[in-house]
Amino acid sequence: MRGLISIGLVVTSAACVDETSFTPEERATLEAYRLPTAAPPDPSNAVADDARAAVLGKQFFFDTRFSGPLGPLNDGVSNGSLGLAGTPGLVACSSCHQPELGGTDHRSHAETSFAAGYTGRNAPTVLDAAYSDVAAGGWQFWDGRKDSLWSHALGPSESPVEHNGTRLGFAHVIYDHYKASYEAIFGALPDLADTVRFPAAGKPGDAAFDGMTAADRDAIDRVFANFGKAVAAYERRLISPAFAPSPFDRMLAGDDTAMTPGAIRGAKLFIGKAACDECHRGGTFTDFAFHNIGCPQEGPHALATDIGREGGIATVKGDIFNRAGAYSDHADDTHLAGLAALATDTGAFKTATLRNVAKTAPYMHDGVYGTLWEVVEHYNFGGQTGAYAGTKDVAIAPLLLDARETSDLVEFLDSLDDGEPLPTADFPEGLVAAPTLP
Repeated sequence: MRGLISIGLVVTSAACVDETSFTPEERATLEAYRLPTAAPPDPSNAVADDARAAVLGKQFFFDTRFSGPLGPLNDGVSNGSLGLAGTPGLVACSSCHQPELGGTDHRSHAETSFAAGYTGRNAPTVLDAAYSDVAAGGWQFWDGRKDSLWSHALGPSESPVEHNGTRLGFAHVIYDHYKASYEAIFGALPDLADTVRFPAAGKPGDAAFDGMTAADRDAIDRVFANFGKAVAAYERRLISPAFAPSPFDRMLAGDDTAMTPGAIRGAKLFIGKAACDECHRGGTFTDFAFHNIGCPQEGPHALATDIGREGGIATVKGDIFNRAGAYSDHADDTHLAGLAALATDTGAFKTATLRNVAKTAPYMHDGVYGTLWEVVEHYNFGGQTGAYAGTKDVAIAPLLLDARETSDLVEFLDSLDDGEPLPTADFPEGLVAAPTLP
């Protein structure tokens, strides 16, 4: 958001603002927020738009059998715990990314998400994540440590505080429950009935996995990558055009009564005095870039220090599942060439989409704010003085919004929420309802 230098360039008075319509210039600016009806193609995933893969991926997304045991902080009662410590098979992607509730975590009773354990960050939404493609300048996760939607699904799967699973375990679940569906899409699975050759569980760093032959490790890595590609095929369907349009989108389509007067005033502020559009722009309301906005690193489970994009760059370059690697269906390292962390990457995080934002509390990478009012006030006061890594962007400066303007901005953000999912023949139970599992 633009700071003090720009505030004097835009004169906004509640008394002179037309609360019922936009000027031709404002409408032209807002037209840039029209969302494409489909996500950009992903050549690194050959089944990205295969309906069969989407159906399989939805089952994977909701299936808790892929997860390992819950960690010691789980008591099955408090903090949104999924069960008792040591119990396996209770975490699914949908546990922290509830597609019917904005694609985020509405279960955990903390600023950061709670699965097998407490994560160090707030789960971002998976809705419209398919638009965050490197070809369009986008990366996955708060720190951009993944360069595709399919590889995005793999990190949490083996994280000890998320699914706490292993790629060998995932392969066995697929072999035991999804063999026919998987092989119809991806080809033959290895002979996982041979548990001497393919142990029941294990990942890199575990003796069970590391003791396998190189060819067998590669076979399991490919099954693991295909798990992610199927999940991505489903997540590519979780886009705003698959839902009833938001009031904002109805306004763009010509319904001048879709937005409230407060939301209209807020939209004018968004592209005017508050200048939120400096970073929140385009169809997904994000520039896909990384910024240090001076967000306080607080909360009992937030990382003591979080270097954000600086760490994400090193991770994605070393990831065997990146788009340049052997498991990509179209190996391409163009986006990685010359990629190196700069001083401005320390403590920088990806600009979040604002579509469905009213549904996705808490906010920021560490979930430090519980309401949109607090988020707007963060920018209104030019960021915070609490501890955070790196140096705050110079553009983060006080906005001098009054209480009514803050309220209007929040009302505009509320108008970005999609409606109910539209019917689809591919998912008879509905786009976001839990499917029947084999």
